[in-house]
Amino acid sequence: MDQSLPDRTPALRLDARRVALLALLAVITLALLLQLGGGRATLTLLRDADWRLIALAAAIHYGGFALRGHRWQLLLAGLGHRLGYLYTTGVLLAGWFVSALLPARAGDAFRMVALRMPQGGQPTVPVAASLGSVVLERALDILAILLLSAGFSLVVLQARLPGWLWTVYGVTLAILVALGGALLLAPTLLTPLRRWSRHPLWHKALGFAAEVSASLRQLAGQPTRAGMVMAESLLIWLCDGLLLWLVVQSLGEWLPPAAAGFVALTVDIAAAVPLTPGGMGQVESAYAALLALISRDAGGAGLPIAAIILGTRAISYWSFLLVSGLITLGAGFGRLLTAPR
Repeated sequence: MDQSLPDRTPALRLDARRVALLALLAVITLALLLQLGGGRATLTLLRDADWRLIALAAAIHYGGFALRGHRWQLLLAGLGHRLGYLYTTGVLLAGWFVSALLPARAGDAFRMVALRMPQGGQPTVPVAASLGSVVLERALDILAILLLSAGFSLVVLQARLPGWLWTVYGVTLAILVALGGALLLAPTLLTPLRRWSRHPLWHKALGFAAEVSASLRQLAGQPTRAGMVMAESLLIWLCDGLLLWLVVQSLGEWLPPAAAGFVALTVDIAAAVPLTPGGMGQVESAYAALLALISRDAGGAGLPIAAIILGTRAISYWSFLLVSGLITLGAGFGRLLTAPR
């Protein structure tokens, strides 16, 4: 039973007000960072950065998204839906573009819409399967980030982790355990739930939940594929740590690689659910707090925090916003963002 979507979607429509909100958040964030870093001193540091290292950092970041596209292709194939690599990666990048402009991971919903309304001769992917692939992707991301971040934190801070970090790790682990438990218990729980109501919508919702659960369990019987997507997940998130480390190096500063990995990946955990478009302000605040912690406790004395954040976000957010936007429009996915409601 596939829960079809209307041919004309979506509530993901972009408009001038949302773009204006993003621009306002960007101006406020930039002003606060420049104030934090002394304004002219920060701009001078960025101007004098080693642009060869900046280019390498950008290449690694973009390489991580190339891996993301392949991982999603593997997940969809594991659920029985074989799509081309370029098409799958294009949909993924278009989804990232939407998430960069709208809060709360709206790009994930966009990807499901795009797979339900395919183009270029690609097969249609049912909503349950596409949702299952996105849930698996997010679970792999959380697991990879948690493993890497916790490992780096033990190397860098050892037993001196602040209480709020323990809370972040604990909540993240609880989410993973809850997801795994729901997956295991779904067949048992759904049967008695069907007796609660005879309403068609209730049974349709339970049928959809059963399809999603079956999709998620399907990968468990493919250990080779599961191992490959887990390995790719670790590499994808290591790219974030390398990005930060190279930006710090480009500014003529030193930060131990483990410390860079700890900061970048803990920021990723803190921004797992962006409350603003692209996590604007949320990501920068997490970076500032963690870089200050590292400066004090892990051999990063005197780090130019504002310049590091601006350099990192220029690559990971602003340049990628432009590139993913061009890909979204060039591949024809813009029709899903401008279609009538």
